[in-house]
Amino acid sequence: MKNQNRPEIITIEDQNFGSHVEHWNLLTDNPCTDVPKWLGLALDAPVMPMGLCKEESDMDEATWLIQGPNKAAVKITQVIAVENNKPQCVKTAFPSFESPYKVNATIERIITCKSNTQAVLQLNLGANTVVYAFDSLYSVNHEQYEKDQNYLAQFNAWAYELEAVSNHEQLVVDDPASIKHHRALNDILAANNGVAPANLQEQIDAWEPKSDDDKEPVTVDFSKMVAYLYGEKMGQEDEAWFQGNIVGKTAMRFMEQEYTLYDVALIHDEDQEATLIRIASKNAAYKDFQIGQFIRGNLWIQVNIHAKKQ
Repeated sequence: MKNQNRPEIITIEDQNFGSHVEHWNLLTDNPCTDVPKWLGLALDAPVMPMGLCKEESDMDEATWLIQGPNKAAVKITQVIAVENNKPQCVKTAFPSFESPYKVNATIERIITCKSNTQAVLQLNLGANTVVYAFDSLYSVNHEQYEKDQNYLAQFNAWAYELEAVSNHEQLVVDDPASIKHHRALNDILAANNGVAPANLQEQIDAWEPKSDDDKEPVTVDFSKMVAYLYGEKMGQEDEAWFQGNIVGKTAMRFMEQEYTLYDVALIHDEDQEATLIRIASKNAAYKDFQIGQFIRGNLWIQVNIHAKKQ
């Protein structure tokens, strides 16, 4: 029986998703020769993850999800079309890896394509926090997803670009409307013990400056800011911009190349535990950032969902 309690689903054209060619370029300068070789190596030592499926009968008979090589730090992931239990062709392929950090999330929306081979999930982490991520296990999980169900979501990302955030980076806000909004918001939150009242916008609109100082330009130091902005184009929301502090640094090797791994705060709202993401890059220009440092850049964010929250 088909799942009747699925999250909202939006179907778009396959070509509206981000290009996996660009993603492979993050792993090799020669994707046309290396990727076919890697696909073959993956099939020599394959893993077939079941995701949320408990039995093989729960899985989509029209596709196989194959990852490999087994025990490799990076998994070459292939979605293969199947007919009469025989593989026909590779529908899509992309690199993925695992992160140790899991967060509770519900799936609010699934953005998928007509071929049903890939999807970007809109994940609600609570407290009005939303993250978009490419679903690495979509081809096995898509019939299992339920709305309002809590899942353990594991975020990781490949870095397109990274850079250090300079100390004491500042922005001077001199627009009168922005000055009023900033000072009104601070006053209202201070009066409510840091909690936004239900009629916050009404109070901001009604707020008036108490002195000339309240009209002066506002200097904002954003060098220690944690921020996340998802992509604006539908189907490419997983292509994101972020700024956050490094809380861990390790490395992994794949096909004789070393990748630097940074564990970074993707979201850190006041009085809440930070949402951490593991970021990978083999670019030598990005290997010398240190724990405690703030960095920013562009990411391709992925999510793995293996279990419901018990």
